[in-house]
Amino acid sequence: MSGWQVIENTGLTLVAVLERRLAALGLGGVTVGLATAAGFPSLAATATPHISVFLFQIGANAEMRNLAMRTLPDGSRQRQPLPLELSYLITPWGVRNPDEPTSDGLAAQEEARLHGAVLQACYEAAELGRVDLVERVAEPVWSETDGLQIALETLPVETHYRIWDAAELGYHLSLVYRVRVAGIEPLAAATSSRVQQADMEVA
Repeated sequence: MSGWQVIENTGLTLVAVLERRLAALGLGGVTVGLATAAGFPSLAATATPHISVFLFQIGANAEMRNLAMRTLPDGSRQRQPLPLELSYLITPWGVRNPDEPTSDGLAAQEEARLHGAVLQACYEAAELGRVDLVERVAEPVWSETDGLQIALETLPVETHYRIWDAAELGYHLSLVYRVRVAGIEPLAAATSSRVQQADMEVA
Protein backbone atom coordinates (compact mmCIF):
# COMPACT_ATOMS: atom_id res chain seq x y z
CA MET A 1 0.00 0.00 0.00
CA SER A 2 0.96 3.63 -0.43
CA GLY A 3 2.12 6.58 1.64
CA TRP A 4 0.30 9.50 3.20
CA GLN A 5 0.28 11.41 -0.12
CA VAL A 6 -2.12 8.86 -1.56
CA ILE A 7 -5.18 11.16 -1.42
CA GLU A 8 -3.47 13.82 -3.52
CA ASN A 9 -2.12 11.27 -5.99
CA THR A 10 -5.44 9.48 -6.38
CA GLY A 11 -7.01 12.75 -7.48
CA LEU A 12 -4.17 13.39 -9.93
CA THR A 13 -4.58 9.85 -11.29
CA LEU A 14 -8.29 10.44 -11.91
CA VAL A 15 -7.52 13.71 -13.71
CA ALA A 16 -4.94 11.91 -15.90
CA VAL A 17 -7.47 9.20 -16.80
CA LEU A 18 -9.96 11.84 -17.99
CA GLU A 19 -7.32 13.83 -19.89
CA ARG A 20 -6.19 10.74 -21.80
CA ARG A 21 -9.73 9.86 -22.82
CA LEU A 22 -10.60 13.41 -23.89
CA ALA A 23 -7.47 13.54 -26.03
CA ALA A 24 -8.36 10.19 -27.63
CA LEU A 25 -11.83 11.54 -28.46
CA GLY A 26 -10.42 14.69 -30.04
CA LEU A 27 -11.59 16.93 -27.17
CA GLY A 28 -8.21 18.49 -26.52
CA GLY A 29 -9.76 21.93 -25.91
CA VAL A 30 -11.45 20.68 -22.73
CA THR A 31 -9.47 21.14 -19.53
CA VAL A 32 -9.65 18.93 -16.43
CA GLY A 33 -8.65 19.89 -12.90
CA LEU A 34 -9.11 19.31 -9.20
CA ALA A 35 -11.55 21.70 -7.54
CA THR A 36 -13.57 22.39 -4.41
CA ALA A 37 -17.07 23.76 -4.01
CA ALA A 38 -15.55 27.20 -3.34
CA GLY A 39 -14.32 27.28 -6.94
CA PHE A 40 -17.64 26.37 -8.55
CA PRO A 41 -18.87 29.97 -9.04
CA SER A 42 -15.84 30.81 -11.18
CA LEU A 43 -16.28 27.59 -13.17
CA ALA A 44 -19.88 28.53 -13.89
CA ALA A 45 -18.46 31.48 -15.85
CA THR A 46 -15.67 29.51 -17.56
CA ALA A 47 -14.48 30.77 -20.96
CA THR A 48 -13.55 27.25 -22.15
CA PRO A 49 -15.20 23.85 -21.51
CA HIS A 50 -13.92 22.34 -18.28
CA ILE A 51 -14.37 19.21 -16.15
CA SER A 52 -13.91 19.62 -12.40
CA VAL A 53 -12.95 16.76 -10.08
CA PHE A 54 -14.14 17.47 -6.52
CA LEU A 55 -13.22 15.15 -3.63
CA PHE A 56 -16.23 15.52 -1.34
CA GLN A 57 -15.92 12.50 0.96
CA ILE A 58 -13.25 10.22 2.44
CA GLY A 59 -14.28 6.95 4.05
CA ALA A 60 -12.82 3.63 5.17
CA ASN A 61 -13.28 0.42 3.25
CA ALA A 62 -15.52 -1.68 5.47
CA GLU A 63 -14.19 -5.03 4.21
CA MET A 64 -10.52 -4.29 4.91
CA ARG A 65 -10.41 -1.98 7.92
CA ASN A 66 -10.58 -4.77 10.52
CA LEU A 67 -7.93 -7.09 9.07
CA ALA A 68 -5.57 -8.74 11.56
CA MET A 69 -2.14 -7.31 12.22
CA ARG A 70 0.67 -8.54 9.98
CA THR A 71 4.13 -9.84 10.78
CA LEU A 72 7.06 -8.17 9.03
CA PRO A 73 10.21 -10.01 7.90
CA ASP A 74 12.12 -8.81 11.00
CA GLY A 75 9.52 -10.38 13.28
CA SER A 76 7.86 -7.11 14.33
CA ARG A 77 4.13 -6.72 14.02
CA GLN A 78 2.36 -3.87 12.29
CA ARG A 79 -1.19 -2.75 11.64
CA GLN A 80 -2.62 -3.17 8.16
CA PRO A 81 -2.65 -0.07 5.91
CA LEU A 82 -5.60 2.25 6.46
CA PRO A 83 -7.90 1.32 3.52
CA LEU A 84 -9.60 4.39 2.04
CA GLU A 85 -12.47 4.94 -0.37
CA LEU A 86 -12.53 8.38 -1.98
CA SER A 87 -15.75 9.84 -3.40
CA TYR A 88 -15.52 12.37 -6.24
CA LEU A 89 -18.08 14.68 -7.82
CA ILE A 90 -17.16 15.06 -11.51
CA THR A 91 -18.83 18.02 -13.20
CA PRO A 92 -18.62 19.18 -16.83
CA TRP A 93 -18.91 22.96 -17.34
CA GLY A 94 -19.99 24.41 -20.66
CA VAL A 95 -19.45 28.00 -21.78
CA ARG A 96 -22.36 30.35 -21.03
CA ASN A 97 -22.73 33.95 -22.11
CA PRO A 98 -25.39 35.89 -20.17
CA ASP A 99 -25.83 38.23 -23.16
CA GLU A 100 -26.74 35.41 -25.53
CA PRO A 101 -30.03 33.59 -24.78
CA THR A 102 -29.01 30.54 -26.83
CA SER A 103 -25.71 29.98 -25.00
CA ASP A 104 -27.32 28.01 -22.17
CA GLY A 105 -28.71 25.44 -24.57
CA LEU A 106 -25.37 25.10 -26.33
CA ALA A 107 -23.60 24.76 -22.98
CA ALA A 108 -26.06 22.07 -21.89
CA GLN A 109 -25.38 20.20 -25.13
CA GLU A 110 -21.62 20.44 -24.54
CA GLU A 111 -22.02 19.20 -20.95
CA ALA A 112 -24.09 16.21 -22.10
CA ARG A 113 -21.32 15.29 -24.52
CA LEU A 114 -18.69 15.61 -21.78
CA HIS A 115 -20.78 13.48 -19.41
CA GLY A 116 -20.63 10.73 -22.03
CA ALA A 117 -16.86 11.10 -22.33
CA VAL A 118 -16.44 10.87 -18.53
CA LEU A 119 -18.67 7.80 -18.32
CA GLN A 120 -16.72 6.04 -21.05
CA ALA A 121 -13.35 7.01 -19.60
CA CYS A 122 -14.13 5.75 -16.11
CA TYR A 123 -15.83 2.61 -17.39
CA GLU A 124 -12.77 1.67 -19.45
CA ALA A 125 -10.44 2.55 -16.57
CA ALA A 126 -12.46 0.72 -13.92
CA GLU A 127 -9.36 -1.29 -12.92
CA LEU A 128 -6.12 0.69 -12.75
CA GLY A 129 -2.81 -1.09 -12.34
CA ARG A 130 0.43 0.25 -10.90
CA VAL A 131 1.59 1.59 -14.26
CA ASP A 132 -1.51 3.83 -14.49
CA LEU A 133 -1.04 5.51 -11.09
CA VAL A 134 0.33 9.05 -11.07
CA GLU A 135 3.17 10.17 -8.83
CA ARG A 136 6.07 12.60 -8.95
CA VAL A 137 9.38 11.00 -9.88
CA ALA A 138 11.12 12.50 -6.86
CA GLU A 139 8.28 11.51 -4.48
CA PRO A 140 7.30 7.85 -4.97
CA VAL A 141 3.98 7.06 -3.35
CA TRP A 142 2.64 3.76 -4.66
CA SER A 143 3.98 0.28 -3.97
CA GLU A 144 4.53 -2.27 -6.72
CA THR A 145 1.28 -4.09 -5.93
CA ASP A 146 -0.99 -1.02 -5.71
CA GLY A 147 -4.02 -0.53 -7.91
CA LEU A 148 -7.32 1.34 -7.87
CA GLN A 149 -10.92 0.59 -8.78
CA ILE A 150 -13.24 3.30 -10.15
CA ALA A 151 -16.98 2.70 -9.70
CA LEU A 152 -19.98 4.84 -10.65
CA GLU A 153 -22.15 5.68 -7.65
CA THR A 154 -25.76 6.82 -7.37
CA LEU A 155 -25.94 9.73 -4.95
CA PRO A 156 -29.37 10.77 -3.62
CA VAL A 157 -30.67 13.91 -5.33
CA GLU A 158 -31.03 15.56 -1.92
CA THR A 159 -27.29 15.14 -1.31
CA HIS A 160 -26.53 16.67 -4.70
CA TYR A 161 -28.68 19.67 -3.83
CA ARG A 162 -26.91 20.12 -0.49
CA ILE A 163 -23.55 20.28 -2.28
CA TRP A 164 -24.80 22.92 -4.70
CA ASP A 165 -26.51 24.90 -1.94
CA ALA A 166 -23.18 25.04 -0.11
CA ALA A 167 -21.62 26.47 -3.28
CA GLU A 168 -24.48 28.97 -3.53
CA LEU A 169 -25.27 27.80 -7.05
CA GLY A 170 -28.23 26.16 -8.67
CA TYR A 171 -28.24 22.42 -9.24
CA HIS A 172 -25.69 21.32 -11.86
CA LEU A 173 -25.78 17.80 -13.26
CA SER A 174 -22.75 15.81 -12.08
CA LEU A 175 -21.42 12.27 -11.86
CA VAL A 176 -20.25 10.59 -8.67
CA TYR A 177 -17.43 8.04 -8.60
CA ARG A 178 -15.97 6.06 -5.73
CA VAL A 179 -12.29 5.19 -6.02
CA ARG A 180 -11.03 2.28 -3.93
CA VAL A 181 -8.86 1.04 -2.27
CA ALA A 182 -6.19 3.60 -1.54
CA GLY A 183 -4.23 2.68 1.59
CA ILE A 184 -2.03 4.68 3.94
CA GLU A 185 0.85 2.58 5.19
CA PRO A 186 1.69 2.81 8.93
CA LEU A 187 5.19 4.11 9.60
CA ALA A 188 5.96 2.40 12.89
CA ALA A 189 5.65 -1.10 14.32
CA ALA A 190 2.71 -1.46 16.65
CA THR A 191 4.35 -3.88 19.08
CA SER A 192 7.76 -5.25 19.94
CA SER A 193 9.21 -8.08 17.91
CA ARG A 194 7.67 -11.49 18.29
CA VAL A 195 9.56 -14.15 20.22
CA GLN A 196 11.66 -16.14 17.75
CA GLN A 197 13.03 -18.71 20.25
CA ALA A 198 12.16 -19.52 23.85
CA ASP A 199 14.49 -21.42 26.22
CA MET A 200 13.18 -22.89 29.47
CA GLU A 201 15.46 -23.63 32.37
CA VAL A 202 14.59 -25.34 35.67
CA ALA A 203 16.67 -24.20 38.65
